[in-house]
Amino acid sequence: MSETMGKVAVNTGYYSMEIQEYPVPEARDDAAVIKIETFCICGSDQHFVKLPGTHKGGTEGHEFMGRIISLGKDANKTLKVYGGELKVGDRIVVYPHITCGKCDTCLRFGDGVCGVCDDDYIYGGVFDMDTGKEMNHVPEQWPHFKGGFAQYCYLFPGTYVWKVPDDMPGEIAALLDPCAVAMRAVEQVMTPIGGTGEGFSTTSRCLVIGAGAISIMTAMILREMGAKQVIITDFFDEKLAKAKEIAKVDEAVNVADMTSDERVEKILELTEGGAHVVINAANHPSTCIEGLRMVRKCGYYVEIGNAMDFGAHYMSEINIPAVVFEKNAHITSVVANTPQCFDRSFEFLKRWKELPFDKLITHRFTTLEEIIPVMKKMGDRDFIKAACTFED
Repeated sequence: MSETMGKVAVNTGYYSMEIQEYPVPEARDDAAVIKIETFCICGSDQHFVKLPGTHKGGTEGHEFMGRIISLGKDANKTLKVYGGELKVGDRIVVYPHITCGKCDTCLRFGDGVCGVCDDDYIYGGVFDMDTGKEMNHVPEQWPHFKGGFAQYCYLFPGTYVWKVPDDMPGEIAALLDPCAVAMRAVEQVMTPIGGTGEGFSTTSRCLVIGAGAISIMTAMILREMGAKQVIITDFFDEKLAKAKEIAKVDEAVNVADMTSDERVEKILELTEGGAHVVINAANHPSTCIEGLRMVRKCGYYVEIGNAMDFGAHYMSEINIPAVVFEKNAHITSVVANTPQCFDRSFEFLKRWKELPFDKLITHRFTTLEEIIPVMKKMGDRDFIKAACTFED
């Protein structure tokens, strides 16, 4: 296998992705190597290539699945597998985080809680360039393939994976990470966090801000779980039409031509006083304040789209008591997630024959060289999600 060469797309700066080739590694005893079948592009992937300037190249891509081509003799002990023991030829989808297991967060909350671990390794995380440790994002250093934007990926010990059914399309399995973000957002409103308010139930009026892939999957989950009302908002009719078709939302509202106050009033009107649940997956900080104003008293607000800054350094002035505290709303975000939530999300994706997850993929391509051109389309009116499925 060492004579086989494989390609990896390397982030080297502002909208710059360099295609490099390296020998495909053989798995050590405690690891596995997959040939990637499909990867998707996340909004954060685009954020990473939009950062100004140039920098040392790092591997990118964290939404991916593939077929095992090399399996270490102890891999079934060191990899954490949902679905039974692994063998060469199995199709698997990957949890992109390996937590350290030693920091205060890991010791407090357990292995695999991503986003808050002090030394969380992320497949395709781009910027860990510490060559003193094996798990980094430097493509020149063995095992070279450390993310989803590549033809292969080396899976280090400690990685969680799910066995993918033979008949499940790769592009559906590769939606696991964004689906888990949506699932985590909904799960955070299911149980009351103190106080007198109730959690999510069949009486809940729900608002999802933004109509991207995560937003639409959030609406799908809310609808499937029996929400009384599901509303989704966006600036583009094309995306709202997709949300209506895929998630069967009650209202798909174009708020592009409204003022901030008009948007708030529209939601208060549609929900008869405010949403019990507001989940914001729009990626502009101005939506945070609007979303908080749309929450009903003792309701729930969950932030997805602006949970991380990504270098924007956006600042705003608000009346904190009036906007944040006055309603006694429960406010949280989706940063930390767990393999268990991913597992529940994978079970949801297994319903792909009855639920139209495939319609979330609006842009399909087949080569690493197309990543940047596709990323430049991510602001288009009809863009929901992009997936690359290699032809061979």
